[in-house]
Amino acid sequence: MKIGDLIKFKGTWGDSVVPGERRTGIVMEVWTNGWSGRLQSADILWDNGDFSKHFGANNVEVLVEVVNESR
Repeated sequence: MKIGDLIKFKGTWGDSVVPGERRTGIVMEVWTNGWSGRLQSADILWDNGDFSKHFGANNVEVLVEVVNESR
């Protein structure tokens, strides 16, 4: 997961998300573990306008990955 990736919420209740709630979002920032370098969380701007800081990385799946980061 990288900044700019389009992601989809896949938490345990992901299939039952009602319209108007968080479904897809854009990764705005990623946070890694300083010791292991593993991805820990991400800041996400959701399709309904909500902004999540430090959202658990294991609760989302990448739909579209950023290919050219220079744009």
